[in-house]
Amino acid sequence: MSASLSNSSYIDSPYQGLQSWAAQLVDLAKHRGVHPDKLLKGTRLFYQDFAAGTASISVEQFYRLQENCRQFDNQHQLSFLLGRKLLNHNPLYSAFSQAESLRTLQKLLTRTPLHGFNLFNAEHKYHQGRHYFIINLSFGAINAAVEQFCCELFASFIAATCKWRIGNNSDLCFSFPYAQPSHIEQYQTNLQANCKFSQQLFMVSISDELYNKHLIDSCPSLLQQSLATIKQHPLPAAPWLQLVRNHISAQPQQNLETVAQHFAMSPATFKRKLKQHHTRFSALQDCINRQTAVFNIATLAQSNETLAGELNFSDLTNFRRAFKRWTGTTPSQLRELINEH
Repeated sequence: MSASLSNSSYIDSPYQGLQSWAAQLVDLAKHRGVHPDKLLKGTRLFYQDFAAGTASISVEQFYRLQENCRQFDNQHQLSFLLGRKLLNHNPLYSAFSQAESLRTLQKLLTRTPLHGFNLFNAEHKYHQGRHYFIINLSFGAINAAVEQFCCELFASFIAATCKWRIGNNSDLCFSFPYAQPSHIEQYQTNLQANCKFSQQLFMVSISDELYNKHLIDSCPSLLQQSLATIKQHPLPAAPWLQLVRNHISAQPQQNLETVAQHFAMSPATFKRKLKQHHTRFSALQDCINRQTAVFNIATLAQSNETLAGELNFSDLTNFRRAFKRWTGTTPSQLRELINEH
């Protein structure tokens, strides 16, 4: 068995650290009049286990809990409220409070994604004085409602952290992969940042100046103490789906059979595992290509010829056809849309 497979976790595996997030989410809803039994229906979780600290929860169960919360959360507040609390009971909190810059925070979160933060994976890009982070759900999403909840959750965490450490969010820009929701006031109130919708990807950007700005309330010596404490905590197993995604990104020419072999699985077992994560091999390929194509056109202003070459298309007609399949629009239509905004 490959090292990647033996040290990975699946969407239905018990996941260390999610207990705290789930417990806080249930209590946030409870304080707003929603009975825990309604929230936990269909999750195979019990409220008394949270109180006793014995709850064992998988990512899929956490997603089901989000679905239930969305059903009873008429004001669509819970995702944003939980986002502000993600560092509660997390060993990263002390290090975050002493970090010298947002750059240090980002590196810390990437290297030590403790207590649930492994749910998110960010691809870092830099262009003309801004840092861009394309964010994916490491375990995938079971449906569009869960994807939106997770986007709101993580955006709220980023906004709250920036406001805490640098004082304001005015330089932040969020891109969301879905249409502007009816509860836009929650985005305005909780994020206090520039938000764009129907952008084909979930992304946050910030200027290089603020990303590297020295935070005057930082304390390097206390940060080192915090890092020493963090090293005592075992890192969570890597999400299997994210490992697959990383491999496809690095080896875009490989087919399903070759990738399955890399993960020590038969093609049939590999397909079943992908289905378990609510996706398919072709959907992963299309998602990776879509994000690259949209970013390179919208942010880098690449031509069709340059982008087609980067994505290994020798024929522009095939590239345009594939682009429309990925995004629902043509490259020229996307450019027109960008120019309008």
